[in-house]
Amino acid sequence: MALKVEAKGGKGGNQWDDGSDYEGVTKIHVRGGLQGIQFVKFEYVKAGNTNVGPIHGVYGRGFTQTFEINHLNNEHLVSIKGCYDNTSGMIQALQFETNLRSSEVMGYDENGTKFTLEAGGNKIIGFHGSAETNLTSLGTYFITLPPIKLEQQGGRGGYSWDHGVYTGVRKVYVTYSPTGISHIMVDYDKAGKVETRENGDRLGENRVQGELKEFVLDYPNEYITSVEGTCDPGGSDYSNRIRSLSFKTSKGRISPIYGTAGKRTFVLESKGRALVGFHGQGGYAIDGIGAYFGSHLVPPPPPPAEKLQGIGGDGGASWDDGVFDDVRKIYVGQGESGIASVKFVYDKNNQVVLGEEHGKMTLLGYEEFELAYPSEYITAVEGCYDKIFGGESSIITMLKFKTNVRISPPFGLESTSKFVIEKADHKIVGFHGKASDQLHQFGVSVVPITK
Repeated sequence: MALKVEAKGGKGGNQWDDGSDYEGVTKIHVRGGLQGIQFVKFEYVKAGNTNVGPIHGVYGRGFTQTFEINHLNNEHLVSIKGCYDNTSGMIQALQFETNLRSSEVMGYDENGTKFTLEAGGNKIIGFHGSAETNLTSLGTYFITLPPIKLEQQGGRGGYSWDHGVYTGVRKVYVTYSPTGISHIMVDYDKAGKVETRENGDRLGENRVQGELKEFVLDYPNEYITSVEGTCDPGGSDYSNRIRSLSFKTSKGRISPIYGTAGKRTFVLESKGRALVGFHGQGGYAIDGIGAYFGSHLVPPPPPPAEKLQGIGGDGGASWDDGVFDDVRKIYVGQGESGIASVKFVYDKNNQVVLGEEHGKMTLLGYEEFELAYPSEYITAVEGCYDKIFGGESSIITMLKFKTNVRISPPFGLESTSKFVIEKADHKIVGFHGKASDQLHQFGVSVVPITK
Protein backbone atom coordinates (compact mmCIF):
# COMPACT_ATOMS: atom_id res chain seq x y z
CA MET A 1 0.00 0.00 0.00
CA ALA A 2 1.34 3.43 -0.99
CA LEU A 3 1.67 6.24 1.55
CA LYS A 4 0.76 9.80 0.59
CA VAL A 5 3.15 12.68 1.34
CA GLU A 6 1.44 16.07 1.70
CA ALA A 7 1.97 18.51 -1.17
CA LYS A 8 4.50 21.32 -0.64
CA GLY A 9 4.40 24.75 -2.24
CA GLY A 10 2.01 27.69 -2.44
CA LYS A 11 -1.75 27.84 -2.09
CA GLY A 12 -4.40 28.02 -4.80
CA GLY A 13 -4.78 26.32 -8.15
CA ASN A 14 -6.78 23.26 -9.12
CA GLN A 15 -6.09 19.97 -7.36
CA TRP A 16 -4.74 17.08 -9.46
CA ASP A 17 -3.75 13.51 -8.61
CA ASP A 18 -2.04 10.95 -10.86
CA GLY A 19 -2.76 8.20 -8.31
CA SER A 20 -0.49 5.56 -6.82
CA ASP A 21 -1.29 2.50 -8.92
CA TYR A 22 2.16 2.35 -10.47
CA GLU A 23 5.43 0.44 -10.09
CA GLY A 24 7.60 3.51 -10.46
CA VAL A 25 8.46 6.70 -12.37
CA THR A 26 10.48 6.40 -15.58
CA LYS A 27 10.54 9.97 -17.04
CA ILE A 28 9.86 13.50 -15.79
CA HIS A 29 9.04 16.57 -17.93
CA VAL A 30 9.33 20.06 -16.42
CA ARG A 31 8.61 23.26 -18.36
CA GLY A 32 9.90 26.50 -16.89
CA GLY A 33 8.96 30.07 -17.75
CA LEU A 34 9.55 33.59 -16.46
CA GLN A 35 7.13 33.23 -13.54
CA GLY A 36 8.13 29.72 -12.49
CA ILE A 37 7.37 26.11 -13.40
CA GLN A 38 4.57 26.18 -16.01
CA PHE A 39 3.78 22.48 -15.93
CA VAL A 40 4.98 19.01 -14.97
CA LYS A 41 4.25 15.70 -16.65
CA PHE A 42 5.25 12.22 -15.50
CA GLU A 43 5.68 8.90 -17.25
CA TYR A 44 5.01 5.89 -15.03
CA VAL A 45 5.65 2.14 -15.21
CA LYS A 46 2.64 -0.16 -14.79
CA ALA A 47 2.67 -3.91 -15.49
CA GLY A 48 5.94 -3.42 -17.36
CA ASN A 49 4.47 -0.80 -19.71
CA THR A 50 4.91 3.00 -19.83
CA ASN A 51 1.88 5.13 -18.91
CA VAL A 52 2.18 8.81 -19.88
CA GLY A 53 0.40 11.08 -17.42
CA PRO A 54 -1.34 14.37 -18.27
CA ILE A 55 0.15 17.86 -18.17
CA HIS A 56 -0.39 19.66 -14.86
CA GLY A 57 -0.29 23.39 -15.56
CA VAL A 58 -0.33 25.30 -18.87
CA TYR A 59 2.01 25.10 -21.84
CA GLY A 60 3.43 28.61 -22.46
CA ARG A 61 6.61 30.32 -23.62
CA GLY A 62 9.56 28.76 -21.89
CA PHE A 63 11.83 25.72 -21.97
CA THR A 64 11.28 22.03 -21.21
CA GLN A 65 13.74 19.89 -19.29
CA THR A 66 13.50 16.12 -18.89
CA PHE A 67 14.97 13.55 -16.51
CA GLU A 68 14.90 9.84 -17.37
CA ILE A 69 15.04 7.12 -14.71
CA ASN A 70 16.37 3.71 -15.74
CA HIS A 71 13.93 1.48 -13.87
CA LEU A 72 15.29 -1.57 -15.71
CA ASN A 73 18.57 -1.00 -13.82
CA ASN A 74 16.76 -0.83 -10.45
CA GLU A 75 16.98 2.97 -10.44
CA HIS A 76 14.09 4.64 -8.66
CA LEU A 77 13.06 8.09 -7.42
CA VAL A 78 13.66 8.78 -3.71
CA SER A 79 13.37 12.54 -3.13
CA ILE A 80 12.60 15.96 -4.63
CA LYS A 81 13.94 19.36 -3.68
CA GLY A 82 12.07 22.50 -4.66
CA CYS A 83 11.53 26.20 -4.15
CA TYR A 84 8.37 28.32 -4.40
CA ASP A 85 7.72 32.07 -4.46
CA ASN A 86 6.15 33.39 -1.26
CA THR A 87 4.07 36.04 -3.05
CA SER A 88 2.71 34.21 -6.11
CA GLY A 89 2.81 30.75 -4.55
CA MET A 90 4.25 29.34 -7.80
CA ILE A 91 6.95 26.69 -7.71
CA GLN A 92 10.17 28.14 -9.13
CA ALA A 93 12.51 25.15 -9.30
CA LEU A 94 12.61 21.37 -8.89
CA GLN A 95 15.44 18.85 -8.55
CA PHE A 96 14.88 15.08 -8.55
CA GLU A 97 17.08 12.51 -6.79
CA THR A 98 17.18 8.77 -7.42
CA ASN A 99 18.96 6.06 -5.46
CA LEU A 100 21.87 6.48 -7.91
CA ARG A 101 22.09 10.16 -8.95
CA SER A 102 20.49 13.62 -9.05
CA SER A 103 18.97 15.62 -11.89
CA GLU A 104 20.05 19.15 -12.71
CA VAL A 105 18.03 21.95 -11.14
CA MET A 106 14.99 22.54 -13.36
CA GLY A 107 13.78 26.14 -13.37
CA TYR A 108 15.35 29.02 -11.43
CA ASP A 109 16.34 28.19 -7.85
CA GLU A 110 17.09 31.73 -6.68
CA ASN A 111 14.75 33.07 -4.00
CA GLY A 112 11.73 31.88 -2.06
CA THR A 113 10.92 29.07 0.32
CA LYS A 114 12.76 25.78 -0.14
CA PHE A 115 11.15 22.40 0.50
CA THR A 116 12.00 18.71 0.31
CA LEU A 117 9.79 15.73 -0.47
CA GLU A 118 11.46 12.49 0.62
CA ALA A 119 10.54 8.99 1.64
CA GLY A 120 13.46 7.88 3.81
CA GLY A 121 15.21 6.20 0.88
CA ASN A 122 12.04 4.38 -0.20
CA LYS A 123 10.52 4.51 -3.67
CA ILE A 124 8.35 7.36 -5.00
CA ILE A 125 5.76 5.89 -7.39
CA GLY A 126 3.24 8.71 -7.98
CA PHE A 127 2.47 12.43 -7.72
CA HIS A 128 -0.33 14.80 -6.79
CA GLY A 129 -0.54 18.57 -6.30
CA SER A 130 -2.20 21.72 -7.59
CA ALA A 131 -1.79 23.86 -10.69
CA GLU A 132 -3.48 26.52 -12.80
CA THR A 133 -1.42 28.65 -15.18
CA ASN A 134 1.66 27.43 -13.30
CA LEU A 135 2.51 24.60 -10.91
CA THR A 136 1.51 25.65 -7.39
CA SER A 137 2.28 22.59 -5.24
CA LEU A 138 3.67 19.08 -5.52
CA GLY A 139 3.23 15.96 -3.37
CA THR A 140 4.16 12.29 -3.72
CA TYR A 141 3.14 8.69 -3.11
CA PHE A 142 5.78 6.19 -2.00
CA ILE A 143 6.11 2.52 -1.12
CA THR A 144 8.51 0.76 1.24
CA LEU A 145 10.96 -1.46 -0.61
CA PRO A 146 11.56 -4.93 0.85
CA PRO A 147 15.16 -6.02 1.47
CA ILE A 148 16.86 -7.97 -1.30
CA LYS A 149 18.45 -11.29 -0.33
CA LEU A 150 21.45 -12.11 -2.54
CA GLU A 151 22.33 -15.78 -2.96
CA GLN A 152 25.34 -16.95 -1.01
CA GLN A 153 28.66 -17.52 -2.74
CA GLY A 154 31.20 -20.25 -1.95
CA GLY A 155 30.62 -23.78 -0.70
CA ARG A 156 27.89 -25.64 1.16
CA GLY A 157 29.81 -27.25 4.02
CA GLY A 158 28.68 -27.06 7.64
CA TYR A 159 25.30 -25.63 8.60
CA SER A 160 23.24 -22.69 7.34
CA TRP A 161 23.16 -19.45 9.34
CA ASP A 162 21.25 -16.21 8.83
CA HIS A 163 21.70 -12.92 10.70
CA GLY A 164 18.48 -11.46 9.29
CA VAL A 165 17.85 -7.80 8.44
CA TYR A 166 18.94 -4.79 10.56
CA THR A 167 18.97 -1.02 10.23
CA GLY A 168 22.65 -0.95 9.27
CA VAL A 169 26.18 -2.17 10.01
CA ARG A 170 28.46 -0.46 12.53
CA LYS A 171 31.50 -2.75 12.52
CA VAL A 172 32.70 -6.00 10.91
CA TYR A 173 35.29 -8.36 12.47
CA VAL A 174 36.99 -10.95 10.28
CA THR A 175 39.28 -13.76 11.48
CA TYR A 176 41.40 -15.47 8.83
CA SER A 177 44.40 -17.76 8.35
CA PRO A 178 46.28 -19.02 5.29
CA THR A 179 43.46 -21.51 4.68
CA GLY A 180 40.74 -18.84 4.48
CA ILE A 181 38.10 -16.99 6.52
CA SER A 182 37.38 -18.91 9.72
CA HIS A 183 35.05 -16.50 11.57
CA ILE A 184 32.97 -13.38 10.99
CA MET A 185 31.32 -11.16 13.60
CA VAL A 186 29.15 -8.10 12.90
CA ASP A 187 27.95 -5.24 15.10
CA TYR A 188 24.58 -4.29 13.64
CA ASP A 189 22.37 -1.32 14.48
CA LYS A 190 18.84 -2.15 15.56
CA ALA A 191 16.67 0.82 16.53
CA GLY A 192 19.72 2.70 17.79
CA LYS A 193 21.17 -0.21 19.78
CA VAL A 194 24.08 -2.52 18.92
CA GLU A 195 23.28 -6.18 18.30
CA THR A 196 26.20 -8.55 17.61
CA ARG A 197 25.98 -11.75 15.54
CA GLU A 198 28.82 -14.15 14.74
CA ASN A 199 29.50 -17.39 12.89
CA GLY A 200 32.39 -19.71 12.21
CA ASP A 201 35.22 -20.62 14.59
CA ARG A 202 38.08 -18.28 15.48
CA LEU A 203 40.40 -21.28 15.89
CA GLY A 204 39.42 -22.89 12.61
CA GLU A 205 39.87 -26.59 11.78
CA ASN A 206 43.52 -26.66 12.84
CA ARG A 207 42.57 -25.17 16.25
CA VAL A 208 45.06 -22.31 15.87
CA GLN A 209 43.96 -18.74 16.46
CA GLY A 210 43.77 -16.84 13.17
CA GLU A 211 44.40 -13.13 12.62
CA LEU A 212 41.50 -10.94 13.75
CA LYS A 213 40.87 -7.63 11.95
CA GLU A 214 38.06 -5.12 12.28
CA PHE A 215 36.54 -2.64 9.84
CA VAL A 216 34.70 0.29 11.47
CA LEU A 217 32.05 2.34 9.66
CA ASP A 218 30.99 5.92 10.36
CA TYR A 219 27.41 4.80 10.95
CA PRO A 220 24.83 6.23 10.20
CA ASN A 221 26.71 8.43 7.73
CA GLU A 222 28.41 5.48 6.03
CA TYR A 223 27.12 2.15 4.72
CA ILE A 224 28.62 -0.96 3.19
CA THR A 225 27.66 -0.90 -0.50
CA SER A 226 29.42 -4.02 -1.71
CA VAL A 227 31.38 -7.07 -0.56
CA GLU A 228 34.08 -8.62 -2.74
CA GLY A 229 35.41 -12.06 -1.96
CA THR A 230 37.18 -15.06 -3.37
CA CYS A 231 36.66 -18.80 -3.02
CA ASP A 232 38.07 -22.00 -4.51
CA PRO A 233 35.96 -24.07 -6.90
CA GLY A 234 37.11 -27.37 -5.41
CA GLY A 235 36.07 -30.90 -6.21
CA SER A 236 33.05 -30.64 -3.92
CA ASP A 237 31.04 -27.92 -2.20
CA TYR A 238 32.77 -28.80 1.09
CA SER A 239 36.21 -27.81 -0.23
CA ASN A 240 34.94 -24.60 -1.80
CA ARG A 241 35.35 -22.12 1.06
CA ILE A 242 35.58 -18.35 1.38
CA ARG A 243 39.27 -17.46 1.13
CA SER A 244 39.16 -13.65 1.31
CA LEU A 245 36.78 -10.73 1.89
CA SER A 246 36.88 -6.95 1.46
CA PHE A 247 34.24 -4.24 1.91
CA LYS A 248 33.44 -1.05 -0.01
CA THR A 249 31.43 1.82 1.54
CA SER A 250 29.22 4.70 0.45
CA LYS A 251 32.12 7.10 1.14
CA GLY A 252 34.30 5.34 -1.39
CA ARG A 253 36.44 3.65 1.27
CA ILE A 254 37.68 0.12 0.61
CA SER A 255 38.81 -2.12 3.44
CA PRO A 256 42.03 -4.16 3.26
CA ILE A 257 41.70 -7.64 1.78
CA TYR A 258 41.21 -10.02 4.68
CA GLY A 259 42.57 -13.49 3.89
CA THR A 260 44.42 -14.96 0.93
CA ALA A 261 42.94 -14.75 -2.56
CA GLY A 262 41.23 -17.82 -3.94
CA LYS A 263 40.72 -18.79 -7.57
CA ARG A 264 37.21 -17.39 -8.10
CA THR A 265 36.10 -13.80 -7.41
CA PHE A 266 32.55 -12.77 -6.52
CA VAL A 267 30.81 -9.50 -5.62
CA LEU A 268 27.73 -8.99 -3.44
CA GLU A 269 26.01 -5.65 -4.17
CA SER A 270 22.68 -4.06 -5.11
CA LYS A 271 23.13 -0.67 -6.75
CA GLY A 272 21.95 2.24 -4.66
CA ARG A 273 21.22 0.05 -1.62
CA ALA A 274 23.00 -0.52 1.69
CA LEU A 275 24.04 -3.84 3.20
CA VAL A 276 21.83 -4.63 6.22
CA GLY A 277 22.61 -8.27 7.02
CA PHE A 278 24.63 -11.41 6.23
CA HIS A 279 23.72 -15.07 5.80
CA GLY A 280 25.81 -18.07 4.88
CA GLN A 281 27.10 -21.55 5.54
CA GLY A 282 29.85 -23.07 7.64
CA GLY A 283 31.12 -24.67 10.83
CA TYR A 284 34.83 -24.41 11.60
CA ALA A 285 35.10 -21.89 8.76
CA ILE A 286 32.99 -19.59 6.60
CA ASP A 287 32.18 -21.90 3.70
CA GLY A 288 29.64 -19.61 2.02
CA ILE A 289 28.41 -16.04 2.44
CA GLY A 290 25.49 -13.98 1.11
CA ALA A 291 23.94 -10.64 2.04
CA TYR A 292 20.77 -8.62 2.47
CA PHE A 293 20.53 -5.15 0.95
CA GLY A 294 17.92 -2.76 2.32
CA SER A 295 16.03 0.21 0.95
CA HIS A 296 18.32 2.72 2.65
CA LEU A 297 19.38 5.54 0.39
CA VAL A 298 23.14 5.27 0.02
CA PRO A 299 24.57 8.77 0.51
CA PRO A 300 26.05 10.17 -2.71
CA PRO A 301 29.82 10.55 -2.84
CA PRO A 302 31.08 13.86 -1.49
CA PRO A 303 31.16 16.65 -4.10
CA PRO A 304 34.55 17.41 -5.64
CA ALA A 305 36.51 20.21 -4.00
CA GLU A 306 37.45 23.37 -5.87
CA LYS A 307 40.70 25.19 -5.15
CA LEU A 308 40.25 28.99 -5.19
CA GLN A 309 43.20 31.14 -6.21
CA GLY A 310 45.41 32.36 -3.37
CA ILE A 311 45.73 36.13 -2.79
CA GLY A 312 48.78 38.10 -1.63
CA GLY A 313 52.47 38.10 -2.58
CA ASP A 314 54.63 35.56 -4.42
CA GLY A 315 57.33 35.16 -1.80
CA GLY A 316 58.06 32.04 0.21
CA ALA A 317 57.36 28.38 -0.58
CA SER A 318 53.98 26.97 -1.56
CA TRP A 319 51.98 24.87 0.93
CA ASP A 320 48.65 23.07 0.73
CA ASP A 321 46.92 21.24 3.57
CA GLY A 322 44.61 19.42 1.16
CA VAL A 323 40.85 18.81 1.43
CA PHE A 324 38.93 17.68 4.52
CA ASP A 325 35.31 17.34 5.65
CA ASP A 326 35.36 20.47 7.83
CA VAL A 327 37.49 22.91 9.82
CA ARG A 328 37.40 22.61 13.62
CA LYS A 329 39.92 25.22 14.85
CA ILE A 330 42.15 28.01 13.53
CA TYR A 331 45.46 29.28 14.96
CA VAL A 332 46.87 32.63 13.77
CA GLY A 333 50.29 33.87 14.91
CA GLN A 334 51.21 37.53 14.49
CA GLY A 335 54.59 39.13 13.92
CA GLU A 336 55.81 42.71 13.92
CA SER A 337 54.69 43.41 10.35
CA GLY A 338 51.85 40.98 9.70
CA ILE A 339 50.75 37.37 10.01
CA ALA A 340 53.76 35.26 10.91
CA SER A 341 52.17 31.79 10.85
CA VAL A 342 48.92 29.82 10.65
CA LYS A 343 47.85 26.26 11.38
CA PHE A 344 44.50 24.50 11.34
CA VAL A 345 42.67 21.61 12.96
CA TYR A 346 40.46 19.74 10.49
CA ASP A 347 37.89 16.93 10.59
CA LYS A 348 38.11 13.90 8.32
CA ASN A 349 35.65 11.00 8.71
CA ASN A 350 34.90 12.23 12.25
CA GLN A 351 38.60 12.10 13.12
CA VAL A 352 40.57 15.15 14.29
CA VAL A 353 43.47 16.01 11.96
CA LEU A 354 46.09 18.57 13.04
CA GLY A 355 47.58 20.47 10.10
CA GLU A 356 51.19 21.61 9.87
CA GLU A 357 52.43 25.06 10.84
CA HIS A 358 52.89 27.45 7.89
CA GLY A 359 55.28 30.33 8.54
CA LYS A 360 57.21 30.77 11.78
CA MET A 361 55.64 31.37 15.17
CA THR A 362 56.92 34.41 17.09
CA LEU A 363 57.11 35.10 20.82
CA LEU A 364 53.59 36.51 20.54
CA GLY A 365 52.30 32.94 20.15
CA TYR A 366 48.93 32.02 18.61
CA GLU A 367 45.44 33.44 18.79
CA GLU A 368 42.68 30.84 18.40
CA PHE A 369 39.27 30.67 16.75
CA GLU A 370 37.33 27.48 17.50
CA LEU A 371 34.23 26.49 15.55
CA ALA A 372 31.15 24.79 17.00
CA TYR A 373 31.70 21.64 14.93
CA PRO A 374 29.73 20.09 13.25
CA SER A 375 26.97 22.73 13.03
CA GLU A 376 29.31 25.64 12.25
CA TYR A 377 31.47 25.92 9.14
CA ILE A 378 33.52 28.62 7.38
CA THR A 379 31.97 30.35 4.36
CA ALA A 380 34.47 33.16 3.64
CA VAL A 381 37.85 34.66 4.53
CA GLU A 382 38.49 38.39 4.60
CA GLY A 383 42.00 39.76 4.74
CA CYS A 384 44.58 42.38 3.84
CA TYR A 385 48.05 42.25 2.35
CA ASP A 386 50.80 44.85 1.90
CA LYS A 387 54.45 45.18 0.95
CA ILE A 388 56.50 46.01 4.02
CA PHE A 389 59.54 48.31 3.98
CA GLY A 390 62.57 46.53 2.55
CA GLY A 391 60.59 43.46 1.52
CA GLU A 392 60.45 42.10 -2.02
CA SER A 393 57.09 40.39 -1.62
CA SER A 394 53.80 41.40 -0.04
CA ILE A 395 52.72 39.64 3.14
CA ILE A 396 49.31 38.95 4.66
CA THR A 397 48.70 41.55 7.38
CA MET A 398 45.20 40.57 8.56
CA LEU A 399 42.81 37.59 8.43
CA LYS A 400 39.17 37.34 9.49
CA PHE A 401 36.93 34.28 9.13
CA LYS A 402 33.20 34.30 8.40
CA THR A 403 31.06 31.28 9.32
CA ASN A 404 27.41 30.41 8.77
CA VAL A 405 26.60 31.94 12.19
CA ARG A 406 29.22 34.63 13.04
CA ILE A 407 32.41 36.48 12.12
CA SER A 408 35.71 36.00 13.96
CA PRO A 409 37.69 38.93 15.40
CA PRO A 410 40.30 40.34 12.99
CA PHE A 411 43.72 38.75 13.45
CA GLY A 412 46.38 41.35 12.62
CA LEU A 413 46.07 44.90 11.25
CA GLU A 414 44.21 46.21 8.23
CA SER A 415 46.22 47.62 5.33
CA THR A 416 45.46 49.14 1.94
CA SER A 417 44.93 45.98 -0.16
CA LYS A 418 41.81 44.17 1.05
CA PHE A 419 40.40 40.89 -0.25
CA VAL A 420 37.56 38.43 0.26
CA ILE A 421 37.78 34.74 -0.68
CA GLU A 422 34.43 32.93 -0.98
CA LYS A 423 32.10 31.11 -3.34
CA ALA A 424 28.33 31.29 -3.01
CA ASP A 425 26.67 28.20 -1.51
CA HIS A 426 30.08 26.64 -0.71
CA LYS A 427 31.98 26.06 2.52
CA ILE A 428 35.74 26.09 3.13
CA VAL A 429 37.29 22.67 3.80
CA GLY A 430 41.01 23.35 3.36
CA PHE A 431 43.67 26.05 3.09
CA HIS A 432 46.74 26.67 0.93
CA GLY A 433 49.18 29.53 0.30
CA LYS A 434 52.82 30.62 0.38
CA ALA A 435 55.00 31.24 3.42
CA SER A 436 58.58 31.83 4.55
CA ASP A 437 59.00 33.09 8.11
CA GLN A 438 55.84 35.08 7.33
CA LEU A 439 52.58 34.35 5.49
CA HIS A 440 52.81 35.77 1.96
CA GLN A 441 49.73 34.32 0.25
CA PHE A 442 46.47 32.76 1.39
CA GLY A 443 43.90 30.63 -0.45
CA VAL A 444 41.15 28.09 0.25
CA SER A 445 39.51 24.91 -1.07
CA VAL A 446 35.70 24.76 -1.07
CA VAL A 447 32.89 22.24 -1.58
CA PRO A 448 29.14 22.81 -2.09
CA ILE A 449 27.11 23.11 1.11
CA THR A 450 24.93 20.00 1.35
CA LYS A 451 22.21 18.95 3.78
